Amino acid sequence: MSRPAAWREPAWFTRPALRFAFQRGIEACGPAARIVRPPRRYPGGFALAVHLDLPDIPEQTVTIVFGHGSPHTPHIYSDGPSESPHRYAEGALCIWYPYDPAEQQWTRRDGPAILLGLIVAHLLKEEWWRRTGEWPGQEAPHHTPEPRS
Repeated sequence: MSRPAAWREPAWFTRPALRFAFQRGIEACGPAARIVRPPRRYPGGFALAVHLDLPDIPEQTVTIVFGHGSPHTPHIYSDGPSESPHRYAEGALCIWYPYDPAEQQWTRRDGPAILLGLIVAHLLKEEWWRRTGEWPGQEAPHHTPEPRS
């Protein structure tokens, strides 16, 4: 029996066991990353707020948001210092270039600990940039590529 053309597989986070496993993966990272309640509700999605208390970056809470529009790509927000050349207009961290090949971006298969590591690395780079004016590591363009004629 085939599925109707409009049928889409439900987002992974609609399954409580998968949400719980993601949360446990963050908790396993240790006491420097402590889960707190999200600052606001995210209708139709899954959001997890993680308080970070690490050396070399200001104490802050990052919110990881998965929405139904893009259930496999998290949007990450921080309530810490926001001056950065690597943030989107709405304030989300620009951790990877969206047009990079899939193997250069985080996927849910990589796990929550890897995602948290990428977030912390990004926040460390932002702090370095605020102190020195230099961005450590590779940078990608921050505009939508123009179509070729």
